[in-house]
Amino acid sequence: MPLIDFHVHVGTRHNWTPSVMSYFGRMNPRYVSEMSEEITAQGLIDYLDEEQVDRAVVLAEYAPKTTGVVTNEFIVDFCKGTDRLIPFGCVCLYEGPEPVVQAERCLNELGCRGLKFLPTYAHFFPDDLRLLPVYELAQDLDVPVMFHTGTSIFQGSRIKYGNPLLLDDIAEDFPRLAIVMSHGGRPFWYAEAEWLLRRHANMLIDLAGIPPKQLPQIFPHLEQLRDRFVFGTDWPGISSIATQADKIRGLPYRPETIEALLWQNAARLLKIDLSPLQSSRRETAAIIL
Repeated sequence: MPLIDFHVHVGTRHNWTPSVMSYFGRMNPRYVSEMSEEITAQGLIDYLDEEQVDRAVVLAEYAPKTTGVVTNEFIVDFCKGTDRLIPFGCVCLYEGPEPVVQAERCLNELGCRGLKFLPTYAHFFPDDLRLLPVYELAQDLDVPVMFHTGTSIFQGSRIKYGNPLLLDDIAEDFPRLAIVMSHGGRPFWYAEAEWLLRRHANMLIDLAGIPPKQLPQIFPHLEQLRDRFVFGTDWPGISSIATQADKIRGLPYRPETIEALLWQNAARLLKIDLSPLQSSRRETAAIIL
């Protein structure tokens, strides 16, 4: 079946803080040795081919005191010329134009397909009044927004900003805005994150950073809520996207749940059609058999 990774980072050691590079060194030595000096779109696509990944959401980042800076311009230029890489932008609250001005340029001029917010890294509450016009813009443009939720090991993080319940007001006030809770509130707020899915039809969980084998215990209602989860890995924070996907395929879920997690929900959010690809792969498998 197709595979979409909804949570991928790009950048070199010049973009990341020492804390992040140390983590990548432990989790993904190949990235450090082969891509941390220079990373290219073709290099990433070659890796995605190895891992049988069809699309990847590539994230900008503005958190210089915690993780680093990967600009919207860098991300858009990186993803240019291929439909395999889907750029998501970011806004900065402590320098530059007003956040809504940044978001308008990011979405309307640069062509980002969504936004990523990093409250724990950039030290702000999601309901900051300066961000409300940004959410309204994203809702009007019908593009998804992602929030880092839960803990982080990186130096400079402030965990108080990561409680997914802080997104409750936003989901209520912007009911047509697709809100993705990255990491599902790991590990303190898993129950709160799943509860939010049951309360708000416009909320989803991105599975990046959550051990796949623990999903049935962490989210006991996942099968009933299977249209509200998207697969993500936080690469290069892991060494193999394919391994993570295989672990999910091995879970005791119905086939329609696995397909929803690994590509269908993400394709719906991103408004991309991978059904011809799915049909082609099924035909190839039938010929082989």
